[in-house]
Amino acid sequence: MIRRTLALLTVVLFMGFQGAQPAQAEALDRLLPDAELVGEARFKVMLFKIYDAQLFAPDGKYSTDAPYSLRLRYLINAKKDRIVSSTVKEMKRMQAASEAQIESWVPVMQSAFIDMPKGSHADFIHTPDGRLTLVADGEIISVIEDAALAQAIMDIWLGPKVRDQRFQDSLMGRSK
Repeated sequence: MIRRTLALLTVVLFMGFQGAQPAQAEALDRLLPDAELVGEARFKVMLFKIYDAQLFAPDGKYSTDAPYSLRLRYLINAKKDRIVSSTVKEMKRMQAASEAQIESWVPVMQSAFIDMPKGSHADFIHTPDGRLTLVADGEIISVIEDAALAQAIMDIWLGPKVRDQRFQDSLMGRSK
C-alpha cells in the first residue's frame, strides 16, 4: 500500500511539474514572440564575475519599438537589497531621473525584485507599451507598470550612458 501511494504521488508530482512548464513558457512566448539571441556578455567588477547577460528580441533584431528581454544568469548569490542599491546607484550615475524621482522608485523596486541565488536567472521583459515584466527562473514575479522606471532600469544595460560600452556592444551583437 505504501509503495502504491508513493508511486501515485510520484506520478502526480511529475505530471504537475510537466503541466507547469508549458504554462510558464506560454506566458513568456506571449510577451516575446519569436525571440532569438541578439548578443551576450559577462558582467564583472574587477576580477569578480557577477552575471552573464543575454539579450533576446524577435528574430534576433533588437529595437526599442519592439518587445525584448534581457536575461541575467547570476554567478554569485545576489541579495535583493544589494540589487536595489546597485540599481539606484546606476540610475543616479546615469542621471536617469531626478534624485527625488529615483528615491520614489525604491519601494517599487523593493517589492518587485527578489534574492537571486547563484545559478538562477532573471528575465526583464520589456514591451513597447512601457511595461517591464520580471521573471525569475520561469516564474513571473512582478510587473512594473511605470514606463519611466522600466526605461531607467533597462537603460542600465541598453541606454546611452552605460558604464561599460564593450559589455553593451557584445550584448547588442555589435562586438568585433
